[in-house]
Formats: sequence, structure tokens, C-alpha cells
Amino acid sequence: MINKFVAIVSPLLLVTACASAPVASLMPLEDGSYRSLAYSENEQQALGSSLKLAETTCRERNLRHAIVNADTRYRGLPLRRAEPQETAAELATYVNSPRFPALDANDDYEVKVLFKCV
Repeated sequence: MINKFVAIVSPLLLVTACASAPVASLMPLEDGSYRSLAYSENEQQALGSSLKLAETTCRERNLRHAIVNADTRYRGLPLRRAEPQETAAELATYVNSPRFPALDANDDYEVKVLFKCV
């Protein structure tokens, strides 16, 4: 009985242990502001990564950051519906889309932060 439990739970633990850090990028804009874009498996990590990028960018210039706008978008599997028929249809559409992610992808949430150094 215990061996069956270990055989079932062990792979699940490995999947969560292999989670990677958020991916973030910085884009300077024409008006002197910046846009940070971060992807992560959860919203808090993506937002934190984007805000940390804003903070370090401005700190390097001996300035502080001021957030102009922040936008969060969920890009993961569409499994949050109450109706099973809608979920099945959305999931089928999602799997057939060109952006279908790999199973180990950590980009369920996308956070864009527009900021200035002041």
C-alpha cells in the first residue's frame, strides 16, 4: 500500500520541484519610460519579478521607480468554468491553438508593468 502511494506521489513532487524562476524582460520606451514583462506559473511571482526589475533598473540610475500602469493576464489552461461543456470546448480550442505550451512551461501568468524612473 505504501509503495503504491510513493509511486503515485513521487512524480507529482518532482513536477513541483522542477518549477523554474519567472522569466522577465525590460523594454525602454521612446518617452523615457520602461515596460517590464514577466511570465510565471503564478500571478504573485510574475508581478514580483516585474516590480523587482523596475526597482533595480531605477536604482542603477540612483532614482526611484514610479508605476504608471500594471496589467495581468492569465494565459494558462481554461479550466475555471463551472459548465463542463464550456470547459471541454475551451480546452479543445486551447490544445489546438498554435500557442499550446509544453507541460513544463511556467508562463501561465503574464504581467506588464509600465514605469518611470523619477
